[in-house]
Amino acid sequence: MKKNNIILAVFLSLFLFSCEFYKPKYRDAYKKVDYDGAIDKTFFFIGDAGYASPDQNTKGILLLESYLQENNPADGYMLFLGDNIYPAGMPSKKETSRKQSEHRINNQINLAKTFKGESFFIPGNHDWYIDGVKGVQRQEKYIEKALGGRDAFRPTGGCAIESVKVNEEIQLLLVDTQWYLEDWDEHPTINDNCPEIKSRDSFFAEFESQLKKYQEKTIVVALHHPLYSNGIHGGKYALKRHLYPGKSKIPMPILGSLAMQLRTTGGVSSQDIQNKKYKYLARRLGALASDIDRVIFVSGHEHSLQYIEHDKVKQIIAGSGSKVTYAGLRNDGLFAYAGDGFARLDIYKDGASWVSFYGDNGTGSATLLYKKEVYRKKEKHTHELATNFPKTKKASIYNFEGTERTGFYKSIWGEHYRALYGKEIEAPVAVLDTLYGGLKVIRKGGGHQTRSLRLEDKDGKQYSLRALKKSGVQFLQANAFKDKYVEHELENTISEDVLQDFYTSAHPYVFTMIPELSDAVGVYHSNPKVFYLPKQKALGKYNLHYGDELCTIEERPEKKQKNVASFGYPDNIRSTADVYERLRKDEKYKIDEPAFIKARMFDMLIGDWDRHQDQWRWSEFKQENGDRIYRPIPRDRDQAFSNFDGAFISAVKGMVGMFNKFQVYDEKPRSVKWLNISGLKLDRTFIQSSGREEWIKQAKYIQEHLTDSIIEVAFDKLPPVAKGASAEDIKRKLKGRKKILHTIADQYYDYLSTLEIITGTDKDDFIDIERRKNGETKIGVYRIKNGEKSDLVSQRIYRKKDTKEIWIYGLDDEDVFHVHGKGNNLIYIRIIGGQNNDKYRIENGKRLTVYDHKTKKNTLEKKGGATIRFTDDYEVNSFDKNKEIAKINTLTPGVGYNPDDGINIGFANSFQVKGFNRNPFTTKHTVKAGYYFATNGFDISYEGQFAGVLGKYNLLIGGFFTSPNFSKNFFGMGNETINNDEVLEMDFNRVKISKLGVEAGAVKTGEYGGYFSYKAIFEGIEVDKIENRFIGNPVFEAIDPEFYDRKYFLSADGIYKYESYDVVVNPTNGMKFEINVGGTAHVDDWNKGFVYIKPYLGFYNAISRNRKLVLKTIAQGQVNLGKDYEFYQSAQLGQTTGMRGYRNQRFSGQRSLATTMDLRYSFNQFKTRVAPLQFGIFAGVDVGRVWVDDSDYSDKWHNDYGGGFWISSLDMLSGTVNLFNGAEGLRFSFGFGLKI
Repeated sequence: MKKNNIILAVFLSLFLFSCEFYKPKYRDAYKKVDYDGAIDKTFFFIGDAGYASPDQNTKGILLLESYLQENNPADGYMLFLGDNIYPAGMPSKKETSRKQSEHRINNQINLAKTFKGESFFIPGNHDWYIDGVKGVQRQEKYIEKALGGRDAFRPTGGCAIESVKVNEEIQLLLVDTQWYLEDWDEHPTINDNCPEIKSRDSFFAEFESQLKKYQEKTIVVALHHPLYSNGIHGGKYALKRHLYPGKSKIPMPILGSLAMQLRTTGGVSSQDIQNKKYKYLARRLGALASDIDRVIFVSGHEHSLQYIEHDKVKQIIAGSGSKVTYAGLRNDGLFAYAGDGFARLDIYKDGASWVSFYGDNGTGSATLLYKKEVYRKKEKHTHELATNFPKTKKASIYNFEGTERTGFYKSIWGEHYRALYGKEIEAPVAVLDTLYGGLKVIRKGGGHQTRSLRLEDKDGKQYSLRALKKSGVQFLQANAFKDKYVEHELENTISEDVLQDFYTSAHPYVFTMIPELSDAVGVYHSNPKVFYLPKQKALGKYNLHYGDELCTIEERPEKKQKNVASFGYPDNIRSTADVYERLRKDEKYKIDEPAFIKARMFDMLIGDWDRHQDQWRWSEFKQENGDRIYRPIPRDRDQAFSNFDGAFISAVKGMVGMFNKFQVYDEKPRSVKWLNISGLKLDRTFIQSSGREEWIKQAKYIQEHLTDSIIEVAFDKLPPVAKGASAEDIKRKLKGRKKILHTIADQYYDYLSTLEIITGTDKDDFIDIERRKNGETKIGVYRIKNGEKSDLVSQRIYRKKDTKEIWIYGLDDEDVFHVHGKGNNLIYIRIIGGQNNDKYRIENGKRLTVYDHKTKKNTLEKKGGATIRFTDDYEVNSFDKNKEIAKINTLTPGVGYNPDDGINIGFANSFQVKGFNRNPFTTKHTVKAGYYFATNGFDISYEGQFAGVLGKYNLLIGGFFTSPNFSKNFFGMGNETINNDEVLEMDFNRVKISKLGVEAGAVKTGEYGGYFSYKAIFEGIEVDKIENRFIGNPVFEAIDPEFYDRKYFLSADGIYKYESYDVVVNPTNGMKFEINVGGTAHVDDWNKGFVYIKPYLGFYNAISRNRKLVLKTIAQGQVNLGKDYEFYQSAQLGQTTGMRGYRNQRFSGQRSLATTMDLRYSFNQFKTRVAPLQFGIFAGVDVGRVWVDDSDYSDKWHNDYGGGFWISSLDMLSGTVNLFNGAEGLRFSFGFGLKI
């Protein structure tokens, strides 16, 4: 009877829950509110509407259709948010499912036809499932044909992003998020129709660019996958799913809960937010949008209606167009409805925006379920501001007090040009209403450290205004925290102060000298002038963050400024991205390489290290024959003559390689390589025909034309306070560097030419490679016209003494590669064919590898001994001008304590090389070391990974060593061994163990969080015999006469590990699963050995709505199969293996099992003067035991309990303090780590 009552209670609960399932959920008591304002534009959103039954329409579409009968604005917008055709997108006409698919999309097309405004369809994950990008393009063609040729399917061509101007106040960004989540190796042509975006990084750059370009508008971002969700893709499930986890109607109460737990925390599916790849996409987009005032994300994917406000992200979900699934209110949810419906967004003329959600009222008509303000109306800035200003004003960049430093401070942090930042100069006052005929603010600039505004005069000419005081937090946000918004957390902290002080290494007034120096050598330039910018009416809302400070104003190199003499009076001015797109497009577009090389040598002369691609604009000159020549306009010269002195920067350079670009300007550069590291990518992309001679020629030109008298004139342009000893010192160094500039050119060419990159065009190219004597290789790129080799595009001779490797990219269309000649001492060449049917005619294939697509047609007319690697690896086959070819060092120091080791200090140093083959690096070398004060022991290990050797796996080699004093503990075998610490002290059970070993194998890290490792391990282990310790007992030697001898083992070891966390430092949702399986044999006796299995499973689950209370659970253990193992190979329990209240290796046996349960609470992050910190507490229990063999008599389970606290800062610093109590007393430990 009791059993029946339990069953009845369970099913009654499920029935009641199912009744609640379809009711709207509200975070706060909902009361309908109307907004009194004039609507500017109305948007309707419906997603996942492609699952209609045969000859029927969906409930969601019918609801919207009925609503539109009385609410159909002619200038409105309707967006279909993806998953337009279930189950797999638009099949080809020959497929039997075509008719059903047409019916499902026709329902939506018919709705679009009845809508009086503009309709757009974006793709979802299901739209990609059949034929990938071809299926998406097939759907696009069908929809647009049905709608009379309207451009209704966006982004077009299966690309990533498209921008649509709604009006002057509203911008619409349409994003294909499945494009990002797809495995590009399965879609060789995925970006064929996308000239500007061919990598995920370039997508993020374009998304950021669009946000900044339209930051004054309300920006609606339509994307299928939401950034945040409280539905099933966000890991939230209805209770019944724990009984029925799949489509089966058979209840599986335990397996169902486990399945839900794995999906909720694991992120195994790329369609779930917890997935590593999806999570990075969502966080990166959210971080970029958080810096913009009015961005609204709208998505489908979840089959529900939701509204979420997470930090600064506003997320609308309207994905119940044809399906319904569960949705809750956790994770900052304000509204959720697991029912059919749609959403409406009204954007008002005063800037306010309101979202409304509609569902079924039971009669088939749409009823309002929820209405919420998204953004308030734009505030009118009515501050009382001065209207009369003096002609000039004295001001400094920093307060004088802010630049005063002690001698000790300067020795650590450097002298820089700090004093100049605190000195006042007299500058003309910039009154924007009248300056240059009147200027108005268009928007904020897009710099990552400079605080800038874009201005425009009455003729549409644009100017750049830059505050001389830069933003430290802006820099950190853009470079160190790309997937987390931290600007507000770092403001007014020492971290910001340190970075602001770091900026004083740049000379604040160097821009006044650059025009004079540039003119002397024929390098284009802008003409910045210093002003004092008072707060004024013309700044509008920007008075909050700008004004009452020194700034520069200069012409912005753009089309309407083409009449500026220092830009060369061009026919047009283009960005670097525009120029590169044209270079690929046709051979008529050409870089003036001598002019570019001269500009680069000028960079080196003045020590301007910050020369990435956005620091250039390009003057375009039309030629009589139709060609277009591009000459460079360098921008942003604020890093010339930098002075990065101080002991701290010198120390960091030794730890983090990229810091070597921060140099002290001197007559001779400390490193020509690091001086040019930011400009290296552009140099290799744009310089195709020029060799060493041209670099030296341009250096000598500068030497000849930049006379000492011109230098004197240029330095005379400095403000009076900037003259004196500092200016004289720079002047001396400049003249000294000028004298050796030809040597610098020679040195840089030595580095640059080590790797040469040659590109064709997106047309048919003939690439002729002639192998000559004495290590010479002549390469010419020609166009193919009418099937024959025609016009020469570029040509150059490369020499083995200069060049070690050449990468040749054919790019798109059908190219011919002809390799001939009988040269010797050859340069290694990689040929990357690219798209379409390329032909390879290789007569001499020595030291040559050909890469092309495996699943696409290629013609290998003659192999000639070349290595052929046809693969569908997207990264291998594609040219990315922004590909990072670099060496990166990362150091992670740590410190900790536990009673067994005492204080322990250690570090992990990782050195990565990024070259051609990557997975995700070319090589990676990791060294770890630790020292333990309680025993004076240390350990050190090395691991090296090498990509491109074993297919998709990396080759792994490694080694490890422990000193003779390195110690572990041993209390004997068994679950109830004795610990006499109080009588015999801790040393009694310490065992000195010396290890020496090497390993080799294969390893793979998956992009979704998986890790595979297979390796062979050879090791020698020796136990030190110490009298008067447990390990010195004669019984051990009596049982095994070789007990204290060094023993050698050979092991085969395999590991699979999967980790997924929402936040690595402080997870509120996550999972770790690991299984380590292997076998170990004694080298001296192959008959002795054993097999080991080490499983680990851990979960983090938030159990409160605000996600501050988290349950952490772990189960771990070890099973040894066979008894021929040493005590140090046994299954062990202790502080580091599941029992935090006991000594390390406290219990040893043949099998072990430990379980851990912690309840963690996270307090709100708070700001300190140093940096933002987050603090949390936890309480936990551990339970575990070991078994020696099947006849183990013990039935005892050990337990401990305790707690502690943890602390973290900016995902860089983390630490934990623990105090646990077991049967043998209290045990205190802590550990802190820092990632640099």
